[in-house]
Amino acid sequence: MELPFITLDVFTRTRFRGNPLAVVTIPHDIKNKPTQQQKQAIAREFNLSETVFIHGVADPAADPSRRIDIFLTSAEIPFAGHPTIGAAVSLLRPDPAEPSAHHHHPVTELVTKAGRIATLTAHAGIFAADLQPNPDVRRLELDAPVFSLVKGVSFALVELPSLELLAQVAVGPVEFKPHGFLDDGWQEGFIGRFYYVRTGDSTADDDDDGVPVVGLRTRMIAEGFEDPATGAASSCLAAYLSIHGRDKQTTPTRRYDFTQGVEMGKESSVRVDVSLKDGALDTVLLAGPAVQVMRGTITVE
Repeated sequence: MELPFITLDVFTRTRFRGNPLAVVTIPHDIKNKPTQQQKQAIAREFNLSETVFIHGVADPAADPSRRIDIFLTSAEIPFAGHPTIGAAVSLLRPDPAEPSAHHHHPVTELVTKAGRIATLTAHAGIFAADLQPNPDVRRLELDAPVFSLVKGVSFALVELPSLELLAQVAVGPVEFKPHGFLDDGWQEGFIGRFYYVRTGDSTADDDDDGVPVVGLRTRMIAEGFEDPATGAASSCLAAYLSIHGRDKQTTPTRRYDFTQGVEMGKESSVRVDVSLKDGALDTVLLAGPAVQVMRGTITVE
């Protein structure tokens, strides 16, 4: 079995920055689809933070949705931000399984294990250790809320007072089990630590639509590794700040611009728009660019 793949650097326009992603296409007409075990083995072979599998369809003209599977190197997860953005961007490009079909029949929806996600094209290819050894970071970790937008993907949201302290955050495994702090029914899946510093607010941006912008510098650390760009964590933090009024904004729509990966030399840019209705969360729109780096096929036996 030969499966075509590409790799993308997501949340950047510059190759070798952003967050790498492998995108593997499973053509509709192959007889034997890869098994769960084979998909997991492929993800381990790429050894990236995530690998996404896109399932082809029989008639692209009649079906504007694509089912995707998202894998860590150790397990499948229901949702993650940068694989979703990367999959959406990859579907703008010619696909060996569906030659040029996406250009004539745009894909408007991705179907994940967490549910259906609408895709919107903006402009220029943008789609929408133990506890820390530093005592100041450790104290703020212990007071941090744990927040989830999707069951199975949760983040401790740790606000830090300065970029200097953000740079001192150490990468290492967590020895305690944070799942016990989650609500009943949500005590499973992935938990990461998302550190953030407010870098200033503005009243407008390049889109000139008047939406106030909150600027943030962030780092995401989990299970002994650091992620250069984390769409799910950015979405969680944006929703949390909006719901709890921590962004000091009064408009129903808030915009958050995240800069992540600086300390790794892989600077990434993530945008999240949050809309509230009657004081409750209405929509969360994750956006960012991606650039293709590699293309090839992977052999599965």
